[in-house]
Amino acid sequence: MSILSTLFGTKKPAAVKPERVNKIVSAEPHLARPIRVAVYREASITYESGYRRKGVVMDFADKGLRIRFPTNEALPPVVNVHARAVGLEGEADLVWQNNSEAGLRVRG
Repeated sequence: MSILSTLFGTKKPAAVKPERVNKIVSAEPHLARPIRVAVYREASITYESGYRRKGVVMDFADKGLRIRFPTNEALPPVVNVHARAVGLEGEADLVWQNNSEAGLRVRG
């Protein structure tokens, strides 16, 4: 038994349950936007030039997500999102960017 498993245990990380996500993402009538689901899943974006960056999805809703990157590079106004772990893929518009975090709205 290694010291890390002694300190932290050997519990496997739980996958996001689809029924939990569907329940949380549905729009509430008294709120301006749907409640966002907090996750920590890997995703990537691709620029029109073909340049690809990996990041981590911090939270998401049915039409958008907040993603964090390891560097503070500026994003172009339109990117392609590949976030299969949370079920979002396709062209997205940059809504906001603050240092290494960005908010993207998925088209369609």
